[in-house]
Amino acid sequence: MKSEVVDYYDSIATTYDESRFDNSYGRFIDAEERRAMDLLMEGQRTDGLRLDMACGTGRLTNYATHGLDASAEMMKLARQRHPSVTFKQASANETGFPDKMFDMVYSFHLMMHLEPATISEIFKEVHRILKPGGRFIMDIPSKKRRQLLHHRQASWHGGTEMAQEEMQKMAEGLFTMQRTFGVMLLPLHRLPEGIRWPLLKFDYAMANGWLKAYSSYLIYEFVKQDKG
Repeated sequence: MKSEVVDYYDSIATTYDESRFDNSYGRFIDAEERRAMDLLMEGQRTDGLRLDMACGTGRLTNYATHGLDASAEMMKLARQRHPSVTFKQASANETGFPDKMFDMVYSFHLMMHLEPATISEIFKEVHRILKPGGRFIMDIPSKKRRQLLHHRQASWHGGTEMAQEEMQKMAEGLFTMQRTFGVMLLPLHRLPEGIRWPLLKFDYAMANGWLKAYSSYLIYEFVKQDKG
């Protein structure tokens, strides 16, 4: 993991939740991600081991038994929020966990900051630490949306996007793609406050219909292909 990424998140740990998710955009993103996670958790074994990879301050660690992050400062806050969860400081491409340990690994708002080569390393590492048939959940900005809006990120922060075809190529030989979920098709946070939340269900339906590829983010569910 790049040191500049870790250093950046160390420096903003104490203000991260307030600056990123205590605003209209962040609250909508959080609500839609939780809706997708609730669906993904249906039927999941309650006694299984689940890793929140790049857990940050623990915003979504309530779904996990274990948390991992490269930022010591972010993980301090996650430990305070989730005292019953087991945490480890390490990079996502070199976790140090044993082979075939987890039933599920999920990671949000990580891949968008990394180069494709590093993402490929993470896919291989997740495959290693997942049990046969284990699931990998991750998100990344939609390339098709950014191309449509002629958006280009100027720095590493959120600078990587991929289309579904590229994600399938990344997973080739390791995972089978099962489901995808779109997150935020409409710019709800820019609409008048009185109609934002009533439109959330409508936006979720639109983002998971035939326009899914043009959502802001896509959440992918992969299932491990076990080679023995």
